Amino acid sequence: MAEQEKMNVKRGNNFGFMFFNFALRTAGLKHARRMAAVICVYYLLFDWAAVKRAMPYARRIMPDADFFKRLAFIYRIFVNQAWMLLDRAAFNAGLIPFTHTSTGYDTFAGLAERHTAGVILLGAHFGNWQLAVEGLKKLDCRVNIVMSPETNPAVKTHLKINSAAGNIAYIFTDGPDHGCVEIASALCSGEVVCLMGDRAYGADTVEVEFLGAKAGFPYSAWLIAAKTASAVIPFFVCKHRERGYHVRCDNPVYPEMERKQAAAETVQPWVGQYVRSLEEVIREYPEQCFIFSNVWKR
Repeated sequence: MAEQEKMNVKRGNNFGFMFFNFALRTAGLKHARRMAAVICVYYLLFDWAAVKRAMPYARRIMPDADFFKRLAFIYRIFVNQAWMLLDRAAFNAGLIPFTHTSTGYDTFAGLAERHTAGVILLGAHFGNWQLAVEGLKKLDCRVNIVMSPETNPAVKTHLKINSAAGNIAYIFTDGPDHGCVEIASALCSGEVVCLMGDRAYGADTVEVEFLGAKAGFPYSAWLIAAKTASAVIPFFVCKHRERGYHVRCDNPVYPEMERKQAAAETVQPWVGQYVRSLEEVIREYPEQCFIFSNVWKR
C-alpha cells in the first residue's frame, strides 16, 4: 500500500496540476494536449509499473503484435487518459464547451428521478467517466459515488476527489464491509449508486469470457441489486469527436437470486452481459480503456 501511494504522488503532484491549469488558461486545450503527449513519453520510458499493468490488455487487443507495437499502443492509451483529464479540467473551468449525444440516458434519468427504487449505474475504467460525474449533478436525485479514498493530497485538491457537493455524495470502500451497508441503504432509499464493474480490488469475482479468454469480474453490485430490488444499468462515456462525447446507458437489468444456486453461479449471466457491452465499446474505441489490471490472471 505504501508503495502504491508513492507511485500515486509521483504521477500527480501540485506542480503538475498547476502547470496544466496554467497551460489550459494561457495556451488553450490544443497546446495543453500536446504538452501532455510529450510528458507521456517520460511515463512510457520510466514508469514501468504502469506499463506492466497495461500490457495484459495490450496483449489481448493486439495478440499478433510485437512488443514495440504494443508499447506504442500503451503510449496512446496514456495520452488518451491524459487528454480526458484535461477535457474535464477545461470543462470545469468553463474554458471549453463540449457536446454530447446519448443512448438510453433518458430511460436512466427517468428511473433515477422517480425515487421509487434504487438504481446502480455500473461503469468501467473506460472513456471519460470522470466527466460523467459532472452530468450526474443535474439529476433531481441523490447520487452516491463508490470509490476508495484518494490518498494523494494534490489529486484531492485539484480534481475535487472525495468532496461531496450538491446532490453528489461519496461512499468509501475502506471500511470493514467495503461500503456494502451504505450502498444497500442508499438503494433502499431510492437513490442512485455509481460504481465500477471492471476491477475487483480484492472482492469476489466470477469468470466470464472477455476479449477471447476467461477473466474475473466482481459481482457484488448484482447481488446487492437483487437483495434491494434495484435496477442495474451499465454505462460508458466514449469520446467520439474532438470535443464530443457519447453517453451509452444500456437497458435496465433487474437481477433476481435463485435459491438453489450459488451466488456466483446466479449472477454470472448478468456479469457476462455487462462484459459484452464493455467489449463492444472497447472494440470501437480500444485506446480509451484504462483497466490497467490483469483481469485474466487466475
